[in-house]
Amino acid sequence: MRDYVLSRVMALEEAGGRSISCFLRHWMARCGARKLEECDDYLLADIGVTREDLRWAAGLPLTVNAANPLE
Repeated sequence: MRDYVLSRVMALEEAGGRSISCFLRHWMARCGARKLEECDDYLLADIGVTREDLRWAAGLPLTVNAANPLE
């Protein structure tokens, strides 16, 4: 997965897109959202998100930081 992300980022940057660091920050936020899926439902309810919210955020394109819509 890491190789795919890096190759995708490089291709987008060459096409005049955003910087690599921006995509890597978004990818790391997405990894953090995936780790939240391991929490039980009570903890997620305390945080104010559902598993469906986390899956939706993980499916967003890399041009969007997955943590921002979850806030």
